[in-house]
Amino acid sequence: MRNIVCNIPLLLLMLLLVAGCDYKVKETTKEYTSENQDIVAGAVVAAPLDNATVEAFINNIWMPVGFTKNGNIHFTAIDEIKKYPVMLRANAYGKGRNTKTGLLFKAELRGIMMSRDDTAYLTPVTTLAALLFQIDGSTTAAAYKAKRQVTSIVQKALGFYSFDPFTNPLGDKLLKHEVLQQAFMVALGLGEETDNSSMLNFITTLATVAQTMQKDTFLGAAKKVNPKLNSSIVEYITTQQARIVQRASALLFDKDKDPLEQEKEHIELSQEMNKIMGNDTTRTELAECFVLTKLTDGCDSFTPLSTQIALPQKTATTPLHFRVSLLSNKNSVTELTSNGTKVLVPTYSGRFKISATTSAGTLNEGAPISPNNDQRVTAGNKTYTNGTEFSFFPNVTTAAIDSKHIITFTAAEDSSVATTITFTVKGQDDVVIESVTSSGTSKLFAFNEGSSSAIPIGATATITEGQLAADVTPAFGTATPEEVFDTVMVKFSAPAGFAFRGENTSRRTAIVAVIPTSTDNTFTFALPSTIDIVATAPSDVGKKIIEIEVLDQKNKKVVARTSSTVYFVPQNALGDIASAVMTKHPSSVITYDKEAAGSDVLLDSFIISCELKTWYDLAEVPKEEQPISPINQYPSIWKLRFDNIATGNNGFKKADGSYSTELDLQPFAFSQAGTPMEFGLSDFRNEGGTDCRQTITPFSTSNIIRLYYAFYENPQKEYLTSGSIIVMEQP
Repeated sequence: MRNIVCNIPLLLLMLLLVAGCDYKVKETTKEYTSENQDIVAGAVVAAPLDNATVEAFINNIWMPVGFTKNGNIHFTAIDEIKKYPVMLRANAYGKGRNTKTGLLFKAELRGIMMSRDDTAYLTPVTTLAALLFQIDGSTTAAAYKAKRQVTSIVQKALGFYSFDPFTNPLGDKLLKHEVLQQAFMVALGLGEETDNSSMLNFITTLATVAQTMQKDTFLGAAKKVNPKLNSSIVEYITTQQARIVQRASALLFDKDKDPLEQEKEHIELSQEMNKIMGNDTTRTELAECFVLTKLTDGCDSFTPLSTQIALPQKTATTPLHFRVSLLSNKNSVTELTSNGTKVLVPTYSGRFKISATTSAGTLNEGAPISPNNDQRVTAGNKTYTNGTEFSFFPNVTTAAIDSKHIITFTAAEDSSVATTITFTVKGQDDVVIESVTSSGTSKLFAFNEGSSSAIPIGATATITEGQLAADVTPAFGTATPEEVFDTVMVKFSAPAGFAFRGENTSRRTAIVAVIPTSTDNTFTFALPSTIDIVATAPSDVGKKIIEIEVLDQKNKKVVARTSSTVYFVPQNALGDIASAVMTKHPSSVITYDKEAAGSDVLLDSFIISCELKTWYDLAEVPKEEQPISPINQYPSIWKLRFDNIATGNNGFKKADGSYSTELDLQPFAFSQAGTPMEFGLSDFRNEGGTDCRQTITPFSTSNIIRLYYAFYENPQKEYLTSGSIIVMEQP
């Protein structure tokens, strides 16, 4: 029988592409007008948005239920929502416009609607709550948990200690909300709302953060997506205050005013927002989450302990030795474990209590020797030092199959910070899956059609052998590949706008239900190279997320999940510039004396460097596997530009004495092609050159200068680099 099964994997996969479980998304570009039903209940605000379609996730389908006007949600089909809480999304098609400035906004925002009578608010911050809600099962408990987590992040990690991120972001709280949203986005390394490329990656970046938060603090998740974050988030935000205020104020000025009135409004908004940053932020170190570490004799590397543990119903069960660590808003797992190479040793001084224990075993302090009932740890008010080790000796021989038993740890200073280990009793011969990890061989998917920015409908990318794969690990015992095959299958879900295609049949999901390969009790399920990925809707080039779920063969329930970050790029665009990061040496901040305000300021010498990366680089393709000259074309136009409207009296001082908001950098380039590109705005007279230092007149006490590039073929199409130069008055 085994030989028969082994000979039909491809056929079985094809059948599952046709008839397997599908995670459906009904995509639409339909726009709504107010007719029949029009219930105003909620808001969509990065800045307030107009013309964004609002959808609800109903029965695994995105269903249009309304639109936005002046930032308010107008529900036109709220009766379509039968079950709450429900996840909402807005602007998935990038047609929303900033109500204040009229500029397009490309990011997708999400939120949670608790009931029909609830007022739903969708902002960058609530988007993270919605993704956490989805990961945790989309239940009522998951919704409340996600809201608590995000409120804690806002108050503890971001430092807005008195702020509720789920209140109405319009009206008199708009300025405060806008500062919060921009601080949140800056902490995650996201570009400005006018940076379409960055906004198109907004939802995938937030999805990465939400997934990382399952095993780390928000700081750790933020550091994963923002390599410039090298301190606590509050400290980082403090150094970025001028940038945050500049970003926030630039989104709220009245587009109908003349330039001088706009600049005046810009300055007034900046002053108010600086007050908000000064009054509402705190640097207090507070408990944020627990991390449980599995301890094994002879092993000194970091091994996280899952909070869901299966126990075989048998007499001799191996004791569990683990450490309980309480992490603060200034900690991250990555740092405390040196990227997983050593056991986590907590640094936070907070203590914790045990608020629930189980009778299905004995919990003792310290390393396991044998169960000691006289020193049994029980629930109570006793507090424990952060990093205390425990041993749990299970005794479930008489416990019912599938019964659950818990141990709960709670921060002494904050009862909302807690973690629970749940033990589920299983038959000793059962195959129980503990975890799944992505193990694909390449993150780069090359499509046969498309441009540097778009992938058209019908474009395809062939999956290479092992490119999409998942490693499944059982919880206990030693299983065979056949036993794992009889127990689970693995489902891969393509990103929105794409599908898996095999033998002319396309579906959003592909289920691998074949006998896996195995190594050291780890079992690998991989999509075959006969499968393509096809674009079912126009899509932007760049980072995508492929969801991976392990399904029970019998009831099709999800038993483990993970995701894989990939890059979808047309073959002819692989060498395009996918990332340009600007840095200023020696510092990204320029300060000047208060006495010089409103007059010319001669800047000290500095060098601007811009590192260019292709899609090969972002997808981590080894250099030896890239073309010899991977970059297709180097930019030929480089400009520095103030984030301000021209006044004629501020900005860079030109040779004729006039002022401009921008500076042509080409005359200062050290080379015309290469990475990093470097530009010297320094005094080179001692080296036989000229004085290239720049004179400016600042616009206000806090100014931001950015770097743009373009190509001679289309100089009007500019690209904004990441990073900025801050010009500010000395405190």
